[in-house]
Parts: sequence; C-alpha cells; structure tokens
Amino acid sequence: MVSLPDGKTGNNALGYCSCATSNPSRPMTLTPIGARWPRRLFPGTKLAVKWLKLPGQPEFLHVLDGETDGRLPRRFKQRAADDLVEIRTPLTQHYPAGVVLYYGTASPFAGNMITVSPLSRWLRDLPFGAAVEIVNLSAPGNALKNGAFGSQAAVVKHSAASLMFLKDSPGG
Repeated sequence: MVSLPDGKTGNNALGYCSCATSNPSRPMTLTPIGARWPRRLFPGTKLAVKWLKLPGQPEFLHVLDGETDGRLPRRFKQRAADDLVEIRTPLTQHYPAGVVLYYGTASPFAGNMITVSPLSRWLRDLPFGAAVEIVNLSAPGNALKNGAFGSQAAVVKHSAASLMFLKDSPGG
C-alpha cells in the first residue's frame, strides 16, 4: 500500500499495489491493483510504502523514479536509511491527546537521542520537554525505537523544523 507522507488526513492513499520482491531494502517495481494510479505524481516524489505481507506491516520511505500516468508499473529507488515515525501526545491533564506529526524521518540513536525531521509540517505546538509517544512505523515491534520520549526544544505549529527527542526509558 502506498501513501503520500504529506500530513493530510483522509484519503491520501495511492492504493494497493503488487510487487515481485519481498525485500523493502532493494529497488522495486510496483504495479497498481486496479485500473490505474489514482493520482498523478512526478519523479522524485517521496512515498511511504506499507508492506502488508511483512510481520508488523512496516512502512518505509521510497522515492518514485518516474511519473504515475495510467496503469504503468512504477519503479521505486532503494528505501531511505532513516525510519518513518509518527508522533503523538499522550492524554494529560494539561494537554489533549492527538497526532503531532503524521510522517517524519528519525535518525539512528545517538546515546538516548534521536532527531526527527518532518516530511510535512508539525500539526501543533510543542513546548520544551513535552512528553510524546513516538511510533516507529518502520520498526513497529522494536521497544527501543517506540515509546515515550521528551522533546529537547520547542516546536511551532506549521513549521518544518527538525527536533531532537530523548528516550524516556532506555532500552524500552
């Protein structure tokens, strides 16, 4: 299944596709199931590909090599090294629960810190030290990469700034 990591809710899916490879780390060719690609996209567009037949249904960031006109199969370049993440706020007495960022890329851990770069825009303000839940879409079963984190700076709604997060409990 292919989605645009544009931060929009609703029907932004490009639909279900078939693929000859079962390795998301290799370049691949996706063929839409159905008459055609529902949206026209251009080369270089970043796409989130959800692998429905892999355990945990992980999502990885890929780049389109050509335009999606008609039913043509499209080739995707090798997946990005950074993981795809979603960031949510937990329900607290002072802050409502909700999504802060639908799609971002997370750098590898450096100590207990990761840097998240949004692929769209932040959906709400975050104060310094805000508690968030990071859902690692590329490694949904990895306890180290998922869970409670604290923001190391403030972020402004609708900005595209990268932000560092500190893992609240090391190792899980």
